Amino acid sequence: MADKSPTEMSKSRFQVILDKCNNFYRSESSASRCAVFCIDDEKVGLIRPEFVVELKKYTDVFLYEEGKGFKREILRVLPDLNTPETRSKQIEHVLQDLRKRNIFCTLRGWRDENYDIKKNYHDKPLMIMERAATPIFGCLNYGVHVNGYFYNESGDMMMWLGQRSPTKATYPNKLDNLCAGGLATGIGIKDNMVKECQEEASISDDILHKLKSVGTVSYCYEDERGILPECQFVYDLELTPDFQPINADGEVGGFHCYPIKKVEELMITDEFKPNCALIILDFLIRHGLVTPENEPFYTSLVEGIHKPLSQYL
Repeated sequence: MADKSPTEMSKSRFQVILDKCNNFYRSESSASRCAVFCIDDEKVGLIRPEFVVELKKYTDVFLYEEGKGFKREILRVLPDLNTPETRSKQIEHVLQDLRKRNIFCTLRGWRDENYDIKKNYHDKPLMIMERAATPIFGCLNYGVHVNGYFYNESGDMMMWLGQRSPTKATYPNKLDNLCAGGLATGIGIKDNMVKECQEEASISDDILHKLKSVGTVSYCYEDERGILPECQFVYDLELTPDFQPINADGEVGGFHCYPIKKVEELMITDEFKPNCALIILDFLIRHGLVTPENEPFYTSLVEGIHKPLSQYL
């Protein structure tokens, strides 16, 4: 049977990854029904209607404004809470109460790790918030990911993948990038990437100096936890064939080394954590393995891995 021409193909084989990572932009999402989360008149998140119902009960912390006409509902932090410290403290009380009452499933994955809450990366934080709670408010999260790869003796590209621990709160046992992690309050991007490499794969300093910053990948999805707009700072790390990753923090269940063609097959299956597959799709494009010549939907893929996060507010 002859191969289908581009005009006969309905979508890319990689579209399944974009569909998972960008489902908030689809017509059936909750986007049109969400309230805006505001701090100091800055729009910093979107909150699903069922979450607004609970949050607006905390009238000592939030001010609820009903939407009229085409105007969205707004849930804003009370103006009296006018410093990052007071906002963080009062919202922490709200979250602990909700956690105690088991209202939102995302709070069952409490991590004791804070994220900065701000509209843009270069802005000063308006407050800090427990990482597990950010999907409730639809606040932008940042993280770091590294693609670990090498060329074998035959010149074939190989890639190291981590397999998430079965005890992970999210996506247990799924395939992941070599190293990755959220960008917590008080640590820089490169320092965080180095830390994750040391903790998750025991990568030594004499290798880490080869970390290469290669850009960002951005997307927005929603699931039972809430809305998750994310921007990942991406690094490539070319390794030697004799390198062997060893986990040191218990968050990785094991490592696998595959030819890049095998990785391409795995990343479109349910074995992969979706955003990590998106990171690898970016890698394939940057390294000339997915091109306009071999991928009819090339431009759509490039757009799909660089969604402007301002679009979701």
